[in-house]
Amino acid sequence: MYKIKSAEKFLWDGIDLEGKKVLEGGTSWGNTTDLIAKKVRENQWSTELISIDIDDSHFEEIEERLQNDFKSLSLRRGDLSNLDFIDDQSIDVIICNYTLSSVDQFPMRALSALKEFYRVLKPGGDLLITEEMPIWSVDSTSYPYWSKRLRIIKSISVLRGMSYFNEIHPKDLEVSLITTGFKDIIWNEFTEKINAERATKFLDKRKQTLIKGSDDLENKKVNDGLTELTEELVKEFSGTEEFSAPGYVLRGRK
Repeated sequence: MYKIKSAEKFLWDGIDLEGKKVLEGGTSWGNTTDLIAKKVRENQWSTELISIDIDDSHFEEIEERLQNDFKSLSLRRGDLSNLDFIDDQSIDVIICNYTLSSVDQFPMRALSALKEFYRVLKPGGDLLITEEMPIWSVDSTSYPYWSKRLRIIKSISVLRGMSYFNEIHPKDLEVSLITTGFKDIIWNEFTEKINAERATKFLDKRKQTLIKGSDDLENKKVNDGLTELTEELVKEFSGTEEFSAPGYVLRGRK
């Protein structure tokens, strides 16, 4: 869903994956996997990649598309807060793009993931994280689709008693990393581009959950209102290829 454009130089500055074992936290559709593969091809690196996601529905197509780009490619279904199948100090670089907010939909679980990242990284290993800014920390009028979409998704999730993504401010993430043991932490904010079609599909999926399911509030006006807001937003941005979103890249070292 996400395209790392303006942040790419900061993300990759000084990173060399030659002969390295890389852990990707959060495979999803394979956007970051594609980005890593592109860098490996461009630099002719011999790189091992382990990519982990709680949802393995895209693994087959990703493996078919990218398996020849790496020395080895392992796609594993798993929870980033419990990487018990990865040995201590066995990973050179961890890349975790737009995933911690998903892990943190269960409050404090992102901290468990950071502890696991620290455990599996070799001393001197690099941690690269890309995330969206929390909606409360930016001027939402600068990002109209992003802001409206997030508010609708979160509102539907709360109404349905469902978990939802919790974006982490880089200052708070920095404190969490220091507490975990990471050092040399730096971060920069960026405006990024998000694939509008995939983002809209996710929004429509939340709407279908609202329509098809039942809830103990049983308020038809609220349900109809959120459904109407969703459909209006989808119509407003129909035909749009991508939209802007506020994000940041944070780097740290073990």
